[in-house]
Amino acid sequence: MGRQADFCGILIGVEWSERSLSLKEAKAVAQASGVKNVILLCNPSMEFANEVTRTLRPHALQLLCHETPALVKELKSSLSCEIWKTVHFKGLDGQATPEEYAEAGADALLVDSVDSSEGFERLGGTGKVGDWEAVADLKEVIDIPIFLAGGINPDNVADAVSTVRPHGIDLCSGVEARRGRRDPEKVRALMLRFKKAAGEFNDLPASRSG
Repeated sequence: MGRQADFCGILIGVEWSERSLSLKEAKAVAQASGVKNVILLCNPSMEFANEVTRTLRPHALQLLCHETPALVKELKSSLSCEIWKTVHFKGLDGQATPEEYAEAGADALLVDSVDSSEGFERLGGTGKVGDWEAVADLKEVIDIPIFLAGGINPDNVADAVSTVRPHGIDLCSGVEARRGRRDPEKVRALMLRFKKAAGEFNDLPASRSG
């Protein structure tokens, strides 16, 4: 495939996503992934976050929704894994600023897009490209890794890398045959183009398939 993904993103208990799994299903995927696992949760309780971490021992928990900086700080102080936070441009009601999450101790931010066309907020997996110039500007003021998500596909991945130079990219709808089902040819094409684009820089980004 040209380059294996560095992380495997696994959604658990995310009601609005067709890609979401139960904890039992997620455990099977995590054990088979062969790479570092990142578990995606939406507004989790501390109790559930602890259960997920004990069961799966992930590299990171990624918070997808309206979680507060206070929760980021609490999770960071109590769990052994990294804490990543998804942020949405331009802003999401009830969500703090990227700077506030960084100050709370988030280990990384993932910038994604929002889609409300289905009558609810779909946070991630939207297929919609965000404001890459704004993400590039954010990199200048945030001193933690920034991953880029939102409609990245084989045709635009080179532009994404050259414009933003993110720490990594997140693969989802842009490499699917249909929602929730990967297209192996799209994945292969994207990874090859990603590797070529990233090879132009010394700070080679990472990729994540979720």
